[in-house]
Amino acid sequence: MQEKYLAGDNIASWCTKCKLNLDHTIVAMDGEQVVKVKCRTCGSTHKFRNPADAPKTRTPRAKAADGATAAGSRWETALSESRGKSLPYTMDAKYRVGDCVVHERFGKGVVLKLYVNKCDVLFQDRQRLMASGN
Repeated sequence: MQEKYLAGDNIASWCTKCKLNLDHTIVAMDGEQVVKVKCRTCGSTHKFRNPADAPKTRTPRAKAADGATAAGSRWETALSESRGKSLPYTMDAKYRVGDCVVHERFGKGVVLKLYVNKCDVLFQDRQRLMASGN
């Protein structure tokens, strides 16, 4: 059974300013529906929000595993097509497209594209922009 409210009555509502379920005073009604309320704690006036419908806390989305597997399969293909033996990665070395480099932290990678003093290297987890002597 739903209670009937009138303007001026007290009602519990989610306060958008305090971010809590608090007592409010009904300011406006639309028929039997509560429309606007005023917080008795901070004094702000806002739409009525049912305390049961209070916003849920946000959780960060998990990164999609598909991107990691796609980079892994691209890496395997690029590694099989690379030429020459693996070179140790240094920031001042000059590389060519298709060279295989070994980074002490990221592991084996393949040079995909060259820029001025930089190169794109595809590692098993993802593609990275690395410094080079080009």
